[in-house]
Amino acid sequence: DTKCCCVVDSGYSFTHVVPTHRGEALGKAIRRLDIGGKILTNLLKEAVTYRQWNMMDEYHIVNDAKEQLCFVIEQFDKEMKKTRATRKGLRWFDREYLLPDFVNTFRGSVRLPEPLQMKKEMEDMERMKKETERLNDEKERKELLEEARDLSKMQVEEGCGTEDRGPNASKHHKFKKEKKNRKHKNQKQVNKEGSIDDSGNESEEESDQQRLQRLKAMREAERKRREQESLERQALAMSVERFAIPEVLFRPSDIGLNCGGIAEA
Repeated sequence: DTKCCCVVDSGYSFTHVVPTHRGEALGKAIRRLDIGGKILTNLLKEAVTYRQWNMMDEYHIVNDAKEQLCFVIEQFDKEMKKTRATRKGLRWFDREYLLPDFVNTFRGSVRLPEPLQMKKEMEDMERMKKETERLNDEKERKELLEEARDLSKMQVEEGCGTEDRGPNASKHHKFKKEKKNRKHKNQKQVNKEGSIDDSGNESEEESDQQRLQRLKAMREAERKRREQESLERQALAMSVERFAIPEVLFRPSDIGLNCGGIAEA
């Protein structure tokens, strides 16, 4: 619906900045930058070769890693300052690119680093505990409201019973008996085999404990799976390269190109 917009098309060898008006490109205002995906992939190859694995002859693998992981960040300098103060593996943008083995997998996959994965699991467990406490508090509040309601009914019945000791007294005793049976039933239930099984809050607490145990089991299974993967497949650690490489589109002078970036175009 916008009448004016600016389209940035970054291709293999060039990047075009095309302003449009009412759906038509303004030919005289089109600008071309001599920077494209090929230069970014070659820069990423050099970066990962210098820091980790020799990937100079693996153009297609590095290009796939670039397409899956690289992105443009708004405040580059500010994020780089934060990066220096955070340990590698705990930064929010840290990822690991699992290289294909060309036996079972023919394309790489992305996963979180182990420290970041453990941090995420701890946050999930803490969130689950808080949710469990909130549900328990809500249930206790409902039980207190029900008890207050029953107490008010009982007081009304007692007031009626003082005036008339006839059938109202029997109703009052019946109401007390039903309340006692209901409370006893909430605490213990008899199953089909005749055995007694605790219910109410205890059953819910057990289900919450089961959730935590299941989460711990999943965490242990994930750790074993990572160990097995680390033995079978190699992982390429990707950190600041994810947004430092695409930053060349905005700062070509960083790699010695004497031209303006997308903002200047």
